Amino acid sequence: MFRRLTVIKFYDIKTLLIVSVIAACALLPLKLKANFLDPAEVNLVDPPLDSVQRTIWNGYPVIIHRRTKEQLISIERSFQATPSKSQRFLSYQSIARTHGHEFASAIMEFTENYIVGQNVYMSEVPEFGIYSLVSPVFGCAVFKTDGGFTDPCNNVEFDFTGKVKNHAGYSHLRLTVPPHRVVNNKLEFIEDYEAKEIIDFTPNILDMSVTAIEKAFFAIDFERLDILKKIKEQSPEILTQQNSAGTNLVQMAAYHDTTLDYLLDFENTKLEHVNNAGYTALKFAVWNEKFENAEKLIKHGATPQSYFYNGSYVPSIYEFMVDEFQFTEEAAKEIYKKLIEIEKSVRND
Repeated sequence: MFRRLTVIKFYDIKTLLIVSVIAACALLPLKLKANFLDPAEVNLVDPPLDSVQRTIWNGYPVIIHRRTKEQLISIERSFQATPSKSQRFLSYQSIARTHGHEFASAIMEFTENYIVGQNVYMSEVPEFGIYSLVSPVFGCAVFKTDGGFTDPCNNVEFDFTGKVKNHAGYSHLRLTVPPHRVVNNKLEFIEDYEAKEIIDFTPNILDMSVTAIEKAFFAIDFERLDILKKIKEQSPEILTQQNSAGTNLVQMAAYHDTTLDYLLDFENTKLEHVNNAGYTALKFAVWNEKFENAEKLIKHGATPQSYFYNGSYVPSIYEFMVDEFQFTEEAAKEIYKKLIEIEKSVRND
């Protein structure tokens, strides 16, 4: 496949974008460690009707649903409700915030091929729906219900092709389709799939009609350190502010690449802070496998050990990995041991 190197810029400052992708839960990328099948183990022959299987593509969780006859009929009737192309773009833009432009461009191209081709089932094999497990609203994992899939963070419901069906404010979003094919009843992800055009999904952040802290979150998500610096110069108070989910800037930067060093240079960043979902900056870094960032955070005062914050117990990184996200004890101990060693070396210096 030949890929065009042109970069297309989109600047969308609609309120819908702001509502839909402000990082309230900040759970993307959702790198789950347990209860996921290897793609080769996915059963596309005779799984129970209306059953769900889960697997991973490039660190991106995917859901495989076997549809019933009644569900297929409802899908055929609902195709005309597909959001417009400009509206659908916002779903891919939210993916670009956490997975980068190339990844989002590939997801966009593959998903759009189904829509443009009038594939009402959004699937190569109508009997199976294969799409992202990650909600495009706040990045939470969806679960199956009798009528489709539900985002537990905000009760947004999706139908059996991934379209939002119960919330006008999010009707432009959808569960996306990862690049894949079905060969001899086997699911194969196209690991080297590259979009023909790499889209620059970055909005015009400085011109957005939102608060300074919200602009700063966009700058961090899109890896725009230059814009973050401008926002901080104009509104220095953002260093101690939080968004509606209680997340501060250093927590968001903990699972990105270019902004953490800049924020750690300021003395008033609160590394011990816990957001509404129970995450610290260090937990964000470890969960997203940003171990270099974890080391930086510990060297600046973060701790992998348990502690009390505002009168509440904050679990250790070990407890977090085992209890919250079902890491094996062996894997959790190995990571925790390394983090403790870093902390000890810092204290001894």
